[in-house]
Amino acid sequence: MEWTELYEKFYDIPHTGKVKLYDAIKDTLYPEQKTNITNMIEGIREVRFSNGLACIHCGSLSLKRNGKYRSRQRYLCKDCGKTFNDMSGSPLSGTHHPHKWLRYFEMMVEGKGKSLPKIAQKLEIHISTAFYWRHKILNAIRSLGHTTLRGIVESDETHFIESEKGKKGGI
Repeated sequence: MEWTELYEKFYDIPHTGKVKLYDAIKDTLYPEQKTNITNMIEGIREVRFSNGLACIHCGSLSLKRNGKYRSRQRYLCKDCGKTFNDMSGSPLSGTHHPHKWLRYFEMMVEGKGKSLPKIAQKLEIHISTAFYWRHKILNAIRSLGHTTLRGIVESDETHFIESEKGKKGGI
């Protein structure tokens, strides 16, 4: 069907159908709202640098602004000469889709049939990206000191195929 044919038939569609068509077009053209990422970056900046802005490499307080990249402020340390932004050194650093992280984390916590291929398919990311993100999150949780299991931990039996061929004297 051509665009012009759809446009001609648009007025014949009932109001509920027009709303559904509008939502479908909006979801296709703008799948996610990216405005939440700016709020998330500001929140991360406030938490990370609540005691003042410091170099994440050497801890120096002697910094200057060093332009912007992808709408994120970059900083240059005057002591060690290294640059960083608000996300550097965090699990979100180097991520091309930070706006998908919150939904990814929700799906990861839900569990119940949410395997990596299913999560990757729903979020429209590659399965290796989903795997990488999961390990970034788990490493961040582990760095907070949560290394031991608590509560009810269940384990199932595991069978190992073992060959006795070539062993002398039996078991």
